[in-house]
Amino acid sequence: MQIGEMPELLFFLQQLINATQLSAFYALLTVAYVLVYGVSGQVNLAFGSFSMWGAYTTLNQITLMVFLTGLPLPIIALLGTGLGIITTVAVAVVVDRLVARPLLGRRSLAMLVATIGLSILLEEAARLANSSRDKTLPPLFAQPIRLIASPVFPVQATFIQILVTVLGFVLAGLLVWYATHSRFGRLWRACSQDIAMAALLGVDASRIQLVSYILAGVSAGVSGAIIAIYYGSVSFYMGLMMGLKALFAAVLGGLTSFTGALIGAVVLAFFETFYAAYFGFLYRDVAVFVGLTLLLILRPDGLLERNPARV
Repeated sequence: MQIGEMPELLFFLQQLINATQLSAFYALLTVAYVLVYGVSGQVNLAFGSFSMWGAYTTLNQITLMVFLTGLPLPIIALLGTGLGIITTVAVAVVVDRLVARPLLGRRSLAMLVATIGLSILLEEAARLANSSRDKTLPPLFAQPIRLIASPVFPVQATFIQILVTVLGFVLAGLLVWYATHSRFGRLWRACSQDIAMAALLGVDASRIQLVSYILAGVSAGVSGAIIAIYYGSVSFYMGLMMGLKALFAAVLGGLTSFTGALIGAVVLAFFETFYAAYFGFLYRDVAVFVGLTLLLILRPDGLLERNPARV
């Protein structure tokens, strides 16, 4: 029997493609969590809302430029993505200055409480700015590319699906490389091991945290742009759920390990995709959190051994 006559296998291969694309999205958010947690030792729950903000900005800018300019669609998408990333980085810098920096070095729940409030603030600001309406846009560059031709169940991917998958993994990889092979990376690792000792040795911890927030803002902004361009639908309430899922994946990877964060993102994306494919969407999020919780019970230190110096 040829592969084109095996619908179960073809369906499985299609879900592999879908899960790989979703992994790229979650990888960006988990890397953002590690960047900030590593230097501050505190969890910021607002990164899902950062991504939501980037998605709204990207989608609104694309819609505006389509109506007001005669530019080709690829250029409009590129400009809209760039503006979405810039605004997300701006939000991240403001958060660092007004919220994160005053709480740097405090070992309390202040950052957790502050970022929960910040997440609600960003969601409500997006809701009011968009008249309490979810935004939609026809998916861009959605022409299917047939990978396996079959009259039973053709396996295919769209151009934008391939593009965002490559873009997500390349950017996440570049961020990890920069955080491990540059001067900033060495200082970041020093702060992640002992921020007080790093400060005594002359490391400007506030500056390292600012750069970490900028890089995390870029990562969250790109993830939001991926949502806007690939899915064509944005909701102001999606930030909290995305942020919690990515946080669970980062914790599963050890929270201070970039390698672990990427592994956690892949585990989360594959579990979510295959559960939805075989059991439906109704209880998908419940199943995701239950599955991640069970993994954390079995491996409380994450899939990789917790080590602040680990990359």
